[in-house]
Amino acid sequence: MLPFDKLLPIDRGAAPAVYLQVANSMIQHIRSGVLKPGYSLPGTRELAGILGVHRKTVVAAFDELSAQGWIEAVARKGFM
Repeated sequence: MLPFDKLLPIDRGAAPAVYLQVANSMIQHIRSGVLKPGYSLPGTRELAGILGVHRKTVVAAFDELSAQGWIEAVARKGFM
């Protein structure tokens, strides 16, 4: 598993909302090839625990990424 705590830094004092910081970091890692197509992302609870944020923050980030077409939800498999 990738070190998401290092890949997705969060600055609680920064202007963009935390969920957008998470989404934007993931987009950068998708573009750079760190997150490859078909890579199964951690579940929302797991990623929230890794990042030290509320689960709803991760859900909002995943919703944003999905709406922009960066990830997709696969039934019973999670987000990819």
